[in-house]
Order: sequence, then C-alpha cells, then structure tokens
Amino acid sequence: MDRSVNRRIFLLRAGAVAVAPLLATPALADDHPPTPRMTEGPFYPTTFPRDIDADLTRVEGHAAAAQGTVLDVSGRVIDRSGKPRAGARVEIWQCDAQGQYHHVGGPEGDANFQGFGFTTTDAEGRYAFRTIRPVQYPGRAPHIHFNVLENGRRRLTSQMFVEGEARNARDGIYRSLGGDARLVTMKLEPAGAGARGALDIVLS
Repeated sequence: MDRSVNRRIFLLRAGAVAVAPLLATPALADDHPPTPRMTEGPFYPTTFPRDIDADLTRVEGHAAAAQGTVLDVSGRVIDRSGKPRAGARVEIWQCDAQGQYHHVGGPEGDANFQGFGFTTTDAEGRYAFRTIRPVQYPGRAPHIHFNVLENGRRRLTSQMFVEGEARNARDGIYRSLGGDARLVTMKLEPAGAGARGALDIVLS
C-alpha cells in the first residue's frame, strides 16, 4: 500500500476517533450557533501547489517532514439544526513554522510544508487534517484559515484559534468576536509527539 493511501486511511480514522464525543444529539431547529465569518486575509493562495491533500506536513516528492509541531485537526460540518453537511469541501491554509505563507507570490520559508490543503466531508459531515500547530506572526495570534464550499459555492470563510494562547487577547480579529470567539477556539491535547484538536463548523 503506498504512502498516500496510508495517509488517507489515517486521516479518516483520526477524524472518526477525535469527533466521536462530538456527535450531534437531537436538538431543536437552529439550536447550534453559527460559526462566525471572518476575513480571508491577503494570504489565500494565488496559485495552488500540486500536492493539496489533507496532510500539510508532507509534500509529494520530499523526504523530510514540515518543521513545527504536528497537529491533527478534526470535526464536523453541520447546519444549525445539527444535520451533517456531507460532501462539503473544507479548505485550510496557514503560515509555516517560520511565519511565511506559501503560494502568494512572496518568499516561502519551509519547502516541506504544503501551506494549503483540502478534504471533503463524509456522510456524517466529518473532516480531518494533519498540519502543524499554528504560530504567531507580527500582529496576529496563531490561527488557521478555512473555507467551506458546497456545490462550488463558498458558504463560509473563517479562522481557527488555539485556546490559552496569550496572543489571543491582543489579536484585533479575535477580540472583535466577543463571546463568539469560543465557537472558533480549539482546545488542544497531547497526541503522541504532537497535538490534536477538534472544531465543529456550523453553517448558517
């Protein structure tokens, strides 16, 4: 079995395990508050890499892994009633461990970091990525950008943050969310040599 197949199997299993405690329970219509929208920022790729799978820590054709702490991120895409959104495209992008965004026409730091990736939600709305724990860069708390698209149409652009990061309190975008910041904040826990976190995405 080749490495790409092994990676896909791992990500599917990791997503199923990580989100098991988060499976939706019967709820009233519109019981789930929607994930707040946020700016795309200037760093969405202007060109896309050849390798755009859900494992951003490995680049096709490179023997070395990305710099930084491995982070497995998983969750579900649901609507406000808790119904899973199967077949949604989830994209993420972030800076590398050197604080550089890739594929935007500027200098790129870690050549072994993919910078951008996407996956498609399963029948239960689950998604999973392997990336690196986000790092801060001037003016911003550590974060991961994401889009959700359905039928080729962008439904949501937002960002994920890490609970307990000191920079959160000084990040203008994070502060502007007020109490809704909890809806885009992941609590991380150790996972082997890295970490893992879960975040459900609720479409309005």
